[in-house]
Amino acid sequence: MATASICLAQEPTAANLIEAGHWKRARALVEPRLREAPDDPEANYLSSQISNAFGDRSSPPGLAEKAVRLNGRVARYHRQLAEVQGVMAQHAGVFQQVGLARRFRKEIDAALELDPRDVQAMRDLLEFYLLPPGLNGGDSKKAEALARQIAAVDAAEGFLAEARIAAFHKNDARSESMLRAATEVHPVSYKALMELAQHYLKPAQRNDRAAEALAENALALDKGRSGAYCVLASVYAGREHWTALEALLALAAHEVPDDYAPYYRAAERLLADGREAARADRFLRIYLRHDAEGNQPTAADAHWKLGLALSAMEQHDAAVREWKVAVQLNPESPAAREVKRTRNARTSGGSRAARSGGEN
Repeated sequence: MATASICLAQEPTAANLIEAGHWKRARALVEPRLREAPDDPEANYLSSQISNAFGDRSSPPGLAEKAVRLNGRVARYHRQLAEVQGVMAQHAGVFQQVGLARRFRKEIDAALELDPRDVQAMRDLLEFYLLPPGLNGGDSKKAEALARQIAAVDAAEGFLAEARIAAFHKNDARSESMLRAATEVHPVSYKALMELAQHYLKPAQRNDRAAEALAENALALDKGRSGAYCVLASVYAGREHWTALEALLALAAHEVPDDYAPYYRAAERLLADGREAARADRFLRIYLRHDAEGNQPTAADAHWKLGLALSAMEQHDAAVREWKVAVQLNPESPAAREVKRTRNARTSGGSRAARSGGEN
């Protein structure tokens, strides 16, 4: 059976690279193509996807619009335009969200009219149905019906859709059951294995042994993706298996040199468990020495976590510096709360000291 790695070696198209999470490699193929042929609809579509994966909020809508304008008969172009409307809505005000939701629905309907079997478009629409009713979404019955439609096209994707609905309703037992069913109906699905493994890494469902087994299966399918390494890094960090963790991180850096996310995930687990802050600090600094891969934790995320590690090490001034960098990179970073909390604590402490001095 050919693995995804072999497929990529035979035909490293941008679409294949994107599917495997190799956004940097896809960008290296698409950027020259777009420069040479700016009116190539496929290049505009791919560039919109790639820019979005790297957190660019300005370019993706225009690129997707252009792809549709150049060739409106391709379903995935409309789907991408719908998806960027969704991303924009996440960072918009309430009134803007309503308009963006309507545009999303228009484009996703166009995509499904052109290709009724587009599973990704159906998954996007399912997410729309899970929105609050005020945004013209909010229809659980339609979401459930859509999951059945997805299953008719792809059984594993249908179970994944059912798992998403169950997770939305906080039905963890059903979510786990559906994720398991997806891996059973399609045991060589890297995506299904990773979704179930991630379920077992959640604190409320923590099962490191099950997550490890799933990640090892995924690694056997494709050693060239970072997902399985990320899961194993979290598991080994949780067990304090330092020798195994260091060997794993070195292997991941060798096999997937453009994605250092396993270092971030190891540090994240250590910080969540409240242990080995100095080791987390080291891993995060290694992560920050490399440009983040698409759809992976950003530099802002890493600076926020690094601040948490430094705070745990009682290096509070250094922690605040890292949090301020995180906020500069992303004003919506959770680090903003840390900066505010620290400022309030210092102000409160200064006020108490002043009152104490006055009383004396």
